[in-house]
Amino acid sequence: MSPTLNIGVRIPSGEAPDPADLRQFVQRAEELGFESIWVGDHVFHHTDVLHPLELLSWVAGQTHRVRLGTAVVLAAYLNPVLMAKSAATIDHLSDGRLVLGVSLGGTAEEVTSLGVPIQQRLGLLLENVAIARRLWREDGVDHVGRYHHLTAASVRPKPRQDPLPVYFGARSTPMLHRLARVADGWIASGHWTVEEFVAGTAMVRERAAESGRDPDRLGIAKVQGVSVHRDGKQARERAHSHWRRYYGPTFEVDRSVIHGTPEECTELLAGFRTVDAPEVTLILEPTSLEPAELDLLWETAKSLC
Repeated sequence: MSPTLNIGVRIPSGEAPDPADLRQFVQRAEELGFESIWVGDHVFHHTDVLHPLELLSWVAGQTHRVRLGTAVVLAAYLNPVLMAKSAATIDHLSDGRLVLGVSLGGTAEEVTSLGVPIQQRLGLLLENVAIARRLWREDGVDHVGRYHHLTAASVRPKPRQDPLPVYFGARSTPMLHRLARVADGWIASGHWTVEEFVAGTAMVRERAAESGRDPDRLGIAKVQGVSVHRDGKQARERAHSHWRRYYGPTFEVDRSVIHGTPEECTELLAGFRTVDAPEVTLILEPTSLEPAELDLLWETAKSLC
């Protein structure tokens, strides 16, 4: 099958944005026709990263139509009750536009500094998500788990969506198998090539079917760096500057980032049409908040819709 491609955009991190520039970016993204706006997460990082849930709450107030997503929030270090409360609040205020993407992620320094044993991240992530899901649908929740105890706990107001979708970010094979059983969707990272994503999607959908789930109901999304410029050389230079500043000097930009002229980028993005899934959300990240770059990104990607 050839999937329906939904074109989203992720707010690029790197330098603390001027609020006016950020407002212009998100409002212009909605005006152009992007289906969704996404944000990333880090607590300690060598570049500036705004907190994702607070940022999405702000974005919700600047927009009316676009879906809002975290790609991804590092949920293992969050208190599950506060995470559930924040997500429910955003979904309520945005009239049901939130997709909560979660992941282990983070660095050892981030995790241990926040009091989370790094070896227990997986257990914490799964228990945190399970608690949040119950709080979004039930009142008076009692829970006795390995990490958290709740007595008669309620979060109100509830999210407008039932269920509020929770996507897992995952790269390892065991985590891909796990999300196929328990998540509402998968967000593939920016490190994956198009070919790896196509293969990963097939694996996730196969494991979902083996678990008795309908694979067509599993959301599929991909974070994809795209540096597009009328001058292909400048596109490559901007790509190397932005993503190596964010991911570090060893990040393989030419392998994982799509860069070039609009025509070159459109041809490379067309590879996502080979994914065997009913629908795929492409979370395209530009190199900056510049309006001209955002306009060119939309011009490049809209033909895929």
